[in-house]
Amino acid sequence: VGTGFTAHRNTDGAVNFMVDRLALPSREAAQALRDEYFQRYHATAKGLQVAEAEGRLPTGAPKFDPKELSAYWAENLQFALLGGQETYDELRSMLTSLKVVNPDINLVAFSNGPRTYVLRVLRTMGLDEIFPEDMVFAVDDVLPACKPEREAFEKIFKKLGGDTKPHECVMVEDSMKNIRVAKSLGMKTVLIAGKGRLTGGGIGGGGSAAEETKPGDAPDSTDPAVDVAVELAADMKDAIPGLWSSQSFFGLLE
Repeated sequence: VGTGFTAHRNTDGAVNFMVDRLALPSREAAQALRDEYFQRYHATAKGLQVAEAEGRLPTGAPKFDPKELSAYWAENLQFALLGGQETYDELRSMLTSLKVVNPDINLVAFSNGPRTYVLRVLRTMGLDEIFPEDMVFAVDDVLPACKPEREAFEKIFKKLGGDTKPHECVMVEDSMKNIRVAKSLGMKTVLIAGKGRLTGGGIGGGGSAAEETKPGDAPDSTDPAVDVAVELAADMKDAIPGLWSSQSFFGLLE
């Protein structure tokens, strides 16, 4: 979300939790540790879990619990940075229309964030009715795995039921690491590159900005794992109009 909220969560949100609840000696030490493990796992909860197992948290620190991180973020982050629900009217309308045309489609949210926090984000964006709680999966649901590990995706398929097959799913993502794993599992993929980051089917000048927030994971629409690339999720209706028709859902991205 290009509103400053992600940076706020990854700095103030993570650092304050680590100092307040995990006894890190300073904000600087907390930020350095968080960034080190986030670059490896792209999930603060997974990173802190591994850091604890590797003895990187202070001696005598309380045991890390992902649910405590989730509650802390849900209670303390500045969700106003996401903007009002009207900010997401176009996205909400697009997803609603997709469900109307294809009522058998399951719209699933899968995040590397912890569950209570993820649900708060969806409520703030006005997307909680689009993604009911039984269709929302967070890092809590797949630990000790997380995206982009194959095991994390396989756990979600299992939770969705035995009839859910990867080749019948479309993964919509802004992370190349997640896109590549989804493709390797047989899923179709839609890359959300970010506003101003698509130029002639490739990545424009915004790629460097993406690199700052996703080190080593900036969007690349030329990657063979990408089936369709759009700047914003709300652009999908124009990019994949077949999904809004009465055609079979599968094979539309061939």
